[in-house]
Amino acid sequence: MKVDTGTARKPFLIRSEDMHADEFGALFTRMFGDLYAGLPPPQRKVAIAGVYGRYEGVSFRRLSFRGDFLTALPDLDDEITFVFPTAGRIVFNQADQIVGVPQVGLAIEKAAVRSVGFVDGHSQHGLSVRRGLFARRLSLLLGRPVVQPVRFQPVVDLKVEAFQGIKAIVGLATGAEFDALVASSALMPARLQEMLVDSVLEAWPHNYSEALRRPGPSIAPRHVKLAVEYIRAHPDALVSGGELAALTNVSLRALQEGFRRFVGSSIVAYQRQVRLERAYDALRQDASPSVSEIALGLGFSNVGRFCQYFQGAFGLSPAEVRKGIRH
Repeated sequence: MKVDTGTARKPFLIRSEDMHADEFGALFTRMFGDLYAGLPPPQRKVAIAGVYGRYEGVSFRRLSFRGDFLTALPDLDDEITFVFPTAGRIVFNQADQIVGVPQVGLAIEKAAVRSVGFVDGHSQHGLSVRRGLFARRLSLLLGRPVVQPVRFQPVVDLKVEAFQGIKAIVGLATGAEFDALVASSALMPARLQEMLVDSVLEAWPHNYSEALRRPGPSIAPRHVKLAVEYIRAHPDALVSGGELAALTNVSLRALQEGFRRFVGSSIVAYQRQVRLERAYDALRQDASPSVSEIALGLGFSNVGRFCQYFQGAFGLSPAEVRKGIRH
């Protein structure tokens, strides 16, 4: 067993040559918190070998299992798991069973999984990503807020070369040669996270794949990117176009032209769309405030007008989103 601690940095890699599942779970809890602590231990002896890493909403692994066992998954409903089986079988029990075998890759919504079974001799490369990371990256790549959740094709043919590219990045992240660099660097873990997220968005089919493939405008200049980042980071700030121009060190006219050319909307329209996106997310939460409180908190002084904007943007009223109605 080896735990990669680097220099004074928080460790985020577990490396095991032949670790009992209980030992692996205890070490995982010590390093990453009690994510799996509430799950019952395997009824049979299970040995785990390989590497597991976790960093800021992304985990990656190259593991093999000796012994059969069935387990639930931790409460990470907003996480999507991608599995590249290299030997044996893994079985996800949802409404229907989904079986992963060599050359068959899986994209699994953890919220839909009742249990997962590992068949003796199973090994895999894999990664899991929080949905919010995909949404933020897509918003940046598409130049607009992402409203609908990203949905990945659940089963793919791993003989397709693009999927082998994702697997190769996981192999790099879990390789011994990469340990010293990534464990001692302040920048490499974040870069690794970006590589994994981008490779999945580009290679694995999903409901935004076509939009990503469309020829887009030229790369936005720095002042437009800075303004977009500020708007997305401060959706409730009623900042004017002139103030944004001052923040980005250009004239108002230059910023307005940049938004029209590279974002495809006016500054005001983009600010409104970002605020509407945040309102949509808030309304889907179980314990969210009232529609009026959400609207006023995001800078909409007229609740009736807010409802009109919302209906026009999403085709649903705020009340319908709150009730879970989908067209």
